[in-house]
Amino acid sequence: MTQSSRVIRMQYKPSHFITSLAVATLLLSGCYASTGYEKYPEGRFVSTASLMRIWKSGSATLDLQKNGNFMASDIKLEYFSCPGDGIKEKGGNGTWSSDKGRQRSEVLLRFNDGCTATLWAGTTNGHTVLWGEYGDDDQITTLK
Repeated sequence: MTQSSRVIRMQYKPSHFITSLAVATLLLSGCYASTGYEKYPEGRFVSTASLMRIWKSGSATLDLQKNGNFMASDIKLEYFSCPGDGIKEKGGNGTWSSDKGRQRSEVLLRFNDGCTATLWAGTTNGHTVLWGEYGDDDQITTLK
């Protein structure tokens, strides 16, 4: 028998497949748990109409109004395009818009003083939330 005419036969055992699958699942879930991703709400697409309401967390409030305006108080986020860019608690008025990102709806806030910030729609414990990041340690603000 020549080398080219040999047939290599793999043995398939269902128990090997199940064991391999279980090990792969444990490895992947260990990687996920060790990265800190569980603190982030699961991305969600929401309708613009469902965003129009008052969102709260402690003293932080965000009122997204039907006319495209908003009122905010004490929202800690990383802000851009304004004097003193960076992380701060901020309040004020401005306009908002929503768009569909890659994995979730996004809400762009444009304050009257020129500052901008982005929040994302997600789900935490079965409830829709808006959330945003700030800080080097990826801290988050979550509004319900």
